[in-house]
This record gives sequence, C-alpha cells and structure tokens, in this order.
Amino acid sequence: MHVLKRGDALQLLRLASGLILFLFAATHFLNHALGLISVDLMQEVQQWRWAVTRSLPGTIVLASALVIHVSLALFKLAQRTTLRMPPWEFIQLALGLSIPFLLLPHIVNTRIAHDYFGVNDIYAYELIRLWPDSAVTQSVLLLLVWIHGCIGLHFWLRLAPQYRRFSVGLLALAIFVPLAALGGFYSAGRGMAQVIQDPAIFSNIKTMTHWPSEKDFEALARYRSLVRTEYIILLGVVAGYFLLTYFSRLTGPKVRVSYVGGPTVTAPEGPTLLEISRNAKVPHASVCGGRARCSTCRVRIEKTSTPLPLPRFPEVVTLASIGAPENVRLACQIRPQGHLTVSRILRPGSTGPEAVALSEEHSTGAEKSLAVMFVDLRDFTRLAEKRLPFDIVFILNEFFGVVGTAIVGEGGRIDKFLGDGLLAVFGEQVGLAAGCRQALRAARAIDLALDHVNAKLEEEVGRSLRVGIGVDAGTLVVGRIGFGEMVDFTVIGTPVNVASRLESLTKETSCQIMLSRAVAEHAGWAPTTEFTTTIQVRGVADPVDVIGIVRGRDLPASILSATSDTDVAARTAATSQV
Repeated sequence: MHVLKRGDALQLLRLASGLILFLFAATHFLNHALGLISVDLMQEVQQWRWAVTRSLPGTIVLASALVIHVSLALFKLAQRTTLRMPPWEFIQLALGLSIPFLLLPHIVNTRIAHDYFGVNDIYAYELIRLWPDSAVTQSVLLLLVWIHGCIGLHFWLRLAPQYRRFSVGLLALAIFVPLAALGGFYSAGRGMAQVIQDPAIFSNIKTMTHWPSEKDFEALARYRSLVRTEYIILLGVVAGYFLLTYFSRLTGPKVRVSYVGGPTVTAPEGPTLLEISRNAKVPHASVCGGRARCSTCRVRIEKTSTPLPLPRFPEVVTLASIGAPENVRLACQIRPQGHLTVSRILRPGSTGPEAVALSEEHSTGAEKSLAVMFVDLRDFTRLAEKRLPFDIVFILNEFFGVVGTAIVGEGGRIDKFLGDGLLAVFGEQVGLAAGCRQALRAARAIDLALDHVNAKLEEEVGRSLRVGIGVDAGTLVVGRIGFGEMVDFTVIGTPVNVASRLESLTKETSCQIMLSRAVAEHAGWAPTTEFTTTIQVRGVADPVDVIGIVRGRDLPASILSATSDTDVAARTAATSQV
C-alpha cells in the first residue's frame, strides 16, 4: 500500500473530506484572483463553478465533506490524552478550530441567503456587502483556510519521495494563490465601492440580486449569531469531555515506561506510547504526527509485563512496508499496560521524511554495496590555535554547511561527523554504479563550493580552507549501532577503512582527491593520465590501486552528467531537500 494511503478508516475519511474542501477553496480563491481583471470575468467563471458546487450531487458532497471533516477533527481532539504536540500540528489544529467561527457566518450570508431568502449572491452582491467593513475578516478567513490546508497537504505529501521533486514549485503556488486571491478581492471590492456611488446603479444591482429586506437582514444576522453560538457550545462540550477524561485518568491505573538509554516515566493508563513520550517531554520521532503512516515513531519492545494487543491493519501495513520484526511496534498505536521497556529506533533530532525510506530489516545488520567518502578539513589544528571557541565552531559550521549541501545535493547521506571531518555514503537508493557517480559529482561540488567559503572567510581566517577527500566502494555492513539514544543507522566495513586511508594519503601528495580504481570502474570512467599508485591498507589482504585527482573540478565531464534514469531521479529528489 502506498505510504499516502495508509491510516485507519477515520483518518482516511478525514483526509478525503479535507482534500475535497481544499479543492473547493483553491478554485474559489483562484476565482477571486480574476478580480484583478474584471468583476464580469469573476462572475462568468463563478457560474461554471456553481454548475458543479450548487448541483444536488455537488451540494451533497461539499456539505458532507464539511460536516465529516469538522466532526472528525473535534472527535480526534476529544480523544486526545495530551495537548503536547509538534509546533506544526498545534498551528494546524488552532487554525482548524478557528475556521468554522468565521466560515459558518459566511455560509449563512451566501448559500443560506440564496436558498432560503432568494438572494442572487453573485460577486457584485458579495463584494458590495463585504467591502470595506468586512474585508479584513474575510481576508483572515481566506488565509486561515489556505494555511491550514497547505500545512495538512505538506505533512501528508512529504512522506512520498516524489513530492520532493515538486516541492519548490508547489511552495511558489502556495504563495501565489492567496496573494492573487487577496489582490483580486481588493481590486474588485474597491471597484464595486466606486460603482455604487451612483444611486441609480446601486438600485439596479439591488433589484438584480434580490437584495435582502431589512427584515431579512435581521434574520440573517440572527442565523449568523446562532451558528457561532452553537459552534462555541460544541467546542465547550469537546473541551469539557477532554478535561473530564484527563482528570479521571489521573486517578486511574498507572503504567511505567522505561526508555533504554533514557528515563523511566509513570503515566496514566490509556494514552499511546507516543502521547506518553510527548507528555513526559521525552524526545520521540514522529514525522506523520502519529497517524501510522511513516514508521518513524517505531520502537523495539525489550520487555513488557502485560502482552500488547495485536497490531491493527494500519500498523500492520506500515510495519510490513519496512520489514519490521515482530518485536517492533509503532509508538503512536500501542497503549501500554503495566511495565513496558522500549528502545526508540530513530533519533528525533536527526529524523526527517527521508527516514521513512530506511528499511527496518537492515537495522539488525545487512550487507549493501555502496560508495563511501571521507572528507577532512586540512590543517585545522593549526588553524584553530589562538582562536576563540565561538570562532572555531563558526568556521566548522560554515565548512560543514557547504560540504553537506554538496553531498546531499548529489543524493548522498552524511553518516557521521568526525571532529573536523565527516563520513558520507552514496548509492543507498540507486545502487553502487550510480552511487559512485554521485560521490564523484559531490567531490567536484565540494571543491567548487569551497571557493565561496574562502571568499567569505579568507580575510578573517588568514588563508584558504583546504580539504582532503578519500573515496572507495564495495560491500559494507549497514545497521543500527550504538546504545540508547545514541543508536544510529551507520556503516562499517573494509571500504570505510580504505576511504579513510585514501583521505590520509592526500596529505602526502598534491592531490585533493584519492579514490580507488574500483570507484572509477563502477562509475564507468577509465582514467589514463591521472596520478596512479598502489597502496597497502592495514587489514586488507590485497593492494589497492589508487587514482589521484589534483582538484575536484578537474573530474571529466562524462562523470558529471547523470547517465541513467536512477541518476536523474536521485539528483532531482536530493536537490529538493537542500
């Protein structure tokens, strides 16, 4: 099952209803944007929209989507056991709860006025009624709806690798639509305000739109007040239920959760493990916000005094997608009872959407053929002498910033930082051959990026920053290694040792890059005139043929181009992450 389709029935229903409402809002706002051209064009397009949205099927679908989305959101809020959540989730929730307070009166003024009072609520009617007294309120409603929807879409779509290719364009569109809509509303509103300065024209508009009588206006005002009051009462009921269940749990049974390498906390029985972690301020990864889609909140069950219930369908699907063993569960789905000991598999501080792609079957150890790169900042010990700690940290962060951007931009992953250097791997998603080409392109990008850093820092540092780069390829052991919160997905093996030795060899030569011949062969490159030698690496039986490159920018153009579909896909996806 595709990652975007995961979740239980209620989650999928809330998602589907939200998508329907977002589509309606997007077309509505684009319709507003036509006000930059003319009110007549706004209304002409509106008629086409009404043919769908005000038909019987369209009305049923829209009304059902609104009722379902709001009802399920309030139901989910009432079922919460804690209000601790990531900032993005809190913002989306706060915006979502605010929308009906402004939206319901707007529906009264348009659809209810049309269906029950005979008002022809064309754009001219609405613009005259809203501008300028309600212009700010209406603009706020537009922004609330758009931001709420965009946040939801982003944190849903970012679980799909393909989303990264289009994220920049979608961001531009997300900015353009509300700005254009507000611009159209502003332009058309001012225009209509000038038009109705002529009493005769205003009278004709009132006749054409069946302008409500004073009695009708009073009735509409009562309905607006009524729907707002009812919504506030509904929010009060939800808040009351939340508080009642919260305090009742405080006096009920307790559970004890021990985090390997972390604290042991006592919590009321009932919340999920993820909610317990959040309430106790225990860092816990969760990219999808606890919707059983991403698997980043997964934990390894080390010990439990009471057997956990079997996983439900959404959890089964997500765990199966990463090949998780039986003792791995999603923290957002399990509700501990008794005493539970768990190990958090992903570290929150370094977890992003890309963690979804990490297969759990490799966590206990697996062999993969990859390219590995060591990068080291030359003469940093001498460079750091007589400098303040702040200056040292600043220089390193500037260095790692450009190096990291180059590596990630070519599809690599930084495995670990090692003082003034780092270890990176390539080819995890695209294979060894493409991984070797990625590594060589990254080496060239690092060399070029250093020009910008040196232009920025040379006057302060006193000399140019230089690097040594070692690259090898071969079979590595990948897995999660460490203890407690310091468990990391990392690589070990002979290519790591060889790459480290090749990086050290750059200190003895005039070359910036030393790579094994295996890397060149996998990349499809047959060097002829480059510096070559053979070295013996401790722990490696056979000598290693080595190729030296004076500067990364000297690498041939044939290596720099993406020569396969996998190369193109990897570069596109990686670039959108940077």
